[in-house]
Amino acid sequence: MCLSYPMKILSKPGAHVAICDRDGQQHRVDMTFLAEAEPGDWVTVHLGIAREKISEADAGQIRDALKALDMVRAGETDVDHLFSDLVDRVPPRPPVSGES
Repeated sequence: MCLSYPMKILSKPGAHVAICDRDGQQHRVDMTFLAEAEPGDWVTVHLGIAREKISEADAGQIRDALKALDMVRAGETDVDHLFSDLVDRVPPRPPVSGES
């Protein structure tokens, strides 16, 4: 399984490199695939390479999900508040043959 982390671009000292923040730590990120991203933008980063530009809201949901994983690994089970977009949501279901 591949895992990307949301990071906020702080600066772009070069055409294909950015300094990004992840939870208060700065990381040097290869921006070859997202050269159009600018400081203030959120991106997902996998193995030091920015892969996708995302919204701040999406970045928050991903950070919450990662926090929930850390909590569960530590034995905590009260993580519903970190999935507020999913709790009490009725999932969509695919159409059933013959239904309209």
